[in-house]
Amino acid sequence: MPPATPAENSEGTTAGRSIPLELLYIMRLPLRILLTGVAIATVLGTAVALGLPGPEALFAAFAAPGATGLPALIGMMIFLVGIGFAAFLWWLAARSFALVANPAIGPERLAGLRDLPLALPEGTVRALLALIVGVIGLPLLLFSKTLGLTDAIAGYVNGIVTGVFGFYFGTRSTGADVQIARRATEQLAERERATGALAAEAEALRQKAEGAARDAALPGRIEATRGSLARHIEVAGIILDEFGPLLPKGMIPEGAARALSTARDAAAALQRQQSGPGAEGALKSATDALAGLIGAQPLAPLLRAAASLLPAGTALGPIGAVATVIGLGWQFGAAEYQRWRARVLAAPFAPQLFDAGLITPSSVELRMESSPIFARAFKNEAARPGFFADLLSKIGQDDAGARLWAEYGADATRFPGGQAELEAGLEEFRAALLADLAARDATPEKIAAALAPLSPSPGALPSTDQVNRLMDQAGKAGEDQPEARAAFEALVMLTGHLRDRKLDPVGLMAEVMS
Repeated sequence: MPPATPAENSEGTTAGRSIPLELLYIMRLPLRILLTGVAIATVLGTAVALGLPGPEALFAAFAAPGATGLPALIGMMIFLVGIGFAAFLWWLAARSFALVANPAIGPERLAGLRDLPLALPEGTVRALLALIVGVIGLPLLLFSKTLGLTDAIAGYVNGIVTGVFGFYFGTRSTGADVQIARRATEQLAERERATGALAAEAEALRQKAEGAARDAALPGRIEATRGSLARHIEVAGIILDEFGPLLPKGMIPEGAARALSTARDAAAALQRQQSGPGAEGALKSATDALAGLIGAQPLAPLLRAAASLLPAGTALGPIGAVATVIGLGWQFGAAEYQRWRARVLAAPFAPQLFDAGLITPSSVELRMESSPIFARAFKNEAARPGFFADLLSKIGQDDAGARLWAEYGADATRFPGGQAELEAGLEEFRAALLADLAARDATPEKIAAALAPLSPSPGALPSTDQVNRLMDQAGKAGEDQPEARAAFEALVMLTGHLRDRKLDPVGLMAEVMS
């Protein structure tokens, strides 16, 4: 046999120590009973040895004729039995309370124990009461003659015992369905508690996911708010700083300067934030400042005032008409923008706007009828070959007025009003050529791009003819509406600034008028 290892010796020693303890634990109750019996026998034997009367003498004394001690003894025994049952009930309650005090017991089980009498298992108290009645009542019935009980008292005791036993065993035999229903109710309640716990856990997970989504989207929200603030601060600053002193009093909202200052402070605070605990607060302050600036944005009153200059003309209404004219100016290229600006402001047709590649002698001849002064003055010259080519070469020069007067001024019948009439005819004719040239700039594609921020339906987009009429009207209207004319010209000049900063004015109009 191989020698035992230290671990095996340790296990053997442990087993050797535990077996006697286990045997002692098993034999503990029988030993207690045996020792109790030995103690009682010892007491009785000692009493007999000392010559004291034994139990038989005591019972003989109680049973002697005329003796009254037996009922008293039986009453004392009944009292002791009651005390024993009370002690047993106390022991059960103590065990139950010890179980409740155990920290391993869950709150669901504690909630169930609160509904039970004395926090004992269901049926314990009823069973104990039935046991008391049986232990005390049956001996009373059996020894009723010995105890001298009357038939009435025996009948009462019999009724009590029968009623208690009948109710208890009858309930136990017929309560299966009730117990099943109760168990089903308990299981349903347990499932509801589990469902509630799952719902609470799901809600916590949802809130956690929402918080994570907000944290993930926070940089994007900050960037979007920062961009919107920058756009509106730029526009409001241009209008207040550059156009404010030139506009009629009352056209700029009173709170515009204060809202602009608040927005600038909020933008500076937001610029330093990207994420973290303070980012949400800075973002909220910036959002509030942006809303305040949009509400007090001076672009809105300019747009409303300028809208009275133009007829509705399109399905977009007066404000849509102004947005169409301004939006096209922002969409045009450099040469187109110069022609657009001269056209809507009714500015002179400067030589630098003249494009020989786009204006031909044929177009000069066609636009002659739009200039009454030149049409009358050159009525006889129109049939001369090369006249319109010669006229085109002269009107594109800086000294076009002097050249034309040197060639045609000697004939007083051409320009009865002198050189001033010739200069007026030249401006009139240049404006007609400008209108013909600029009419080709507004294409359906550029109109759609200019109005895209307003999201119009396809049927609401104006045609090129409608747009050209609006621009012609913009260049002529406003003599009797100085405030509206000032607002419109401010919008035209603002468009030039926004072109440099690449900010779409129609998008800003859509935001402030929404």
